[in-house]
Amino acid sequence: MPISASAPQDQIPPDLTENQQWAQLTNCSDADMQNCSDADMQGQSSNRLLEESTYEDLAAAVVQRLDRDRKLIEQQRAAVKSAEQRLETKQRKLEDLKSRLFGLAEGADDIVDLNVGGQLISTQRSVLRSAEGSLLSGMFSGNFDNGLKRDKDGRIFLDVDPSLFGKILSHLRLRGIASPDFPAPLPHVPEELQLEYDLLVKYFGLESFMYGDGGGSGNIFQKIAELTGADQSKLQTHEMIRIILSSTGGVPISNHEEVLGSYGFNERSLENSYGAHPNTITISFWKHRVHVEGMELRAKIADAMAHMSNTWTFRHGSEIVNMQHAFTRTNPCTGRLDVPFGPAFVEEVQWSFPKDFCLEHIVLYGRVMSKDEAR
Repeated sequence: MPISASAPQDQIPPDLTENQQWAQLTNCSDADMQNCSDADMQGQSSNRLLEESTYEDLAAAVVQRLDRDRKLIEQQRAAVKSAEQRLETKQRKLEDLKSRLFGLAEGADDIVDLNVGGQLISTQRSVLRSAEGSLLSGMFSGNFDNGLKRDKDGRIFLDVDPSLFGKILSHLRLRGIASPDFPAPLPHVPEELQLEYDLLVKYFGLESFMYGDGGGSGNIFQKIAELTGADQSKLQTHEMIRIILSSTGGVPISNHEEVLGSYGFNERSLENSYGAHPNTITISFWKHRVHVEGMELRAKIADAMAHMSNTWTFRHGSEIVNMQHAFTRTNPCTGRLDVPFGPAFVEEVQWSFPKDFCLEHIVLYGRVMSKDEAR
């Protein structure tokens, strides 16, 4: 133990014992001295045992310790083997359950008569099962026909909107005859029914099958970043997209992609060379196809009145829509503006402005599909 400053020798009373004198010299308490004494005794005892033990005694002790460790290792190995066997048993049960859920029952590839919300529909069972691994596919595997609800005439009853289910069924049928050059288009759903349709697609487990890993609707650039692991403000750097301006001013070309990031620019903007008219912004998607459902534009506040066109056209593949917003210093952002395009996924979009533009942020809302999935 550490020794603190000691008392001077001439200040120690002569009638103290030798230990007490040492404690005074080292500032040790009686308890500290006792601990030191006990440790010394234990060490002396251990040394005595070693000195008194023969080679045979030590060897026997080592062998006994090794035998005990060996038995412990064997017990641990047995426990691991037992756990592996239990895991294999569970895995086999899961595989059996999966086969029962999604496997086609013998002789079940037939015509299925449905009553969908009161509308009678007939289709091949193979169409209903085409989205492998989905709830819809499992329902019509033939293994659970006895448990499905039926109407008075014995038809399988689905209590959902018949028009929306019909759109899903039509897409599944088209997927069966589609080709890489002519992929099956997604259903066109009226805006007021979009939420109900999305819920139905999710309920039947068809999101990945219909939309790929991109899933449902959302910020297109954010989705591409999440799918690829790229920085959302560096999608062009990572060769996910390409931005082309008819003329450019403001930030350098190497920074144009930042307008698509989570927050865009601050007091800087993606802009044309002021005075050059008309002007376009073109975004090409190199590894994905997109279906745009809406957009949001934010103008640079300082230039919103003088250099931000209040009208523009937006091209989505071959479809074009006219759009407008009154940009001001107090109202520089459009908020979400929905666009009424058909179901096609496209590889390029373009804005055309009759005059100048100065944009701090661009957001596109919609769905994303990789080009491999689209094929």
